[in-house]
Amino acid sequence: MKVIAVYAGMYGKAFTNALAAIAKNPWTLLLPMGLAVTWTVLRMILGSVLDPFTGGMLISLAYSAALSIYCFFLGGLVANQKVGLDQLRTSIGAYFWSWISIFFVLWVVGLVLGPVFKANPDLVLPYTLVQAIALNTVPETIYQKGTRGGIETIQRSFGFLQENWIEWFVPNGLVLGGVFAASVFGAVLMVFGTVGAVVSGLVVGVLLHVYAVFRGFLYEALDGSTHRQRMYRARFGS
Repeated sequence: MKVIAVYAGMYGKAFTNALAAIAKNPWTLLLPMGLAVTWTVLRMILGSVLDPFTGGMLISLAYSAALSIYCFFLGGLVANQKVGLDQLRTSIGAYFWSWISIFFVLWVVGLVLGPVFKANPDLVLPYTLVQAIALNTVPETIYQKGTRGGIETIQRSFGFLQENWIEWFVPNGLVLGGVFAASVFGAVLMVFGTVGAVVSGLVVGVLLHVYAVFRGFLYEALDGSTHRQRMYRARFGS
């Protein structure tokens, strides 16, 4: 019971910290949807006017820029800072190369494993699941640890998960389940046409943003300590 109480308190604090940070910067609730719409439109434009190779490369660069922007503002929220759109230019390049490095590593791995997947298509899904689990904390590792190299980021992300996989995935699974349920409800709203689609996008975007900020505070709380150390501190009130 002591373990449950300790981690329930940690998760609750991460959640309330996330709400407080967002309350200080409420405009960021619209950031996920804004970035998603901008990237989708850009992808459609680039895909229609450029050849697949050039268009694909530019789309990847745009995706890295979007992730850099979002990670920059997430970092500001977790650091309890006041952030604003006047920092947009800085945010584009803040973690751009960190994400490019990640995608380059994954591209190389894809090239190496391509023949294997071609011969054994059933391996694609297991590989995708393993990748999603192993790289789960890459965003937090990038904006909290400032890692630049793709391999370094992956190693540190995986190292964090090795130490905290239960503490990390249990609350993330529960919260993500709630977000998924809300997404299903949002999908129902889309039957109302454009208005329903906009409302659905806003609802899902807001929930995902709260979830992303919660993850940032939880990562910060778990990083740098072990389960034994947390239990010791809880026992002796340190």
